[in-house]
Amino acid sequence: MLQRDYFIRILQEFAAALALFLEKKKDDKDDDLRELYRQYVGDYELLRNCSVEELLTYASEQWNDEERTDRIGMVAELLYAEALLKTPVLRRMLMEKAYRLFDYVEENGSTFSIERQQKMAALRAELAQIGL
Repeated sequence: MLQRDYFIRILQEFAAALALFLEKKKDDKDDDLRELYRQYVGDYELLRNCSVEELLTYASEQWNDEERTDRIGMVAELLYAEALLKTPVLRRMLMEKAYRLFDYVEENGSTFSIERQQKMAALRAELAQIGL
């Protein structure tokens, strides 16, 4: 029970940190994004650059069952945030990965989120617009 309460506080802290990140000027964001990964989910290079399947394997090996789906959701949020800052080719790759991770959370998570549904709809629309 205490561990779950602690993790809920981490999720709230993550949401606040991500909101602050999104409000910053574009110039300062790369290092801050790496720091968000490090603080909340793990190594930026590893998690950002691995495939969805590799990330899910990593998640099953590194994160306990109670936190896994939420941490995968955190990675999806970070990918989505980064996608908004990148050029079209990289943006598309990050958006596809974020969408698949959001979809995983939607299927495997126990929490309904209108915000996640809205992000998934926005991702579907943008990916359809650029030809997926």
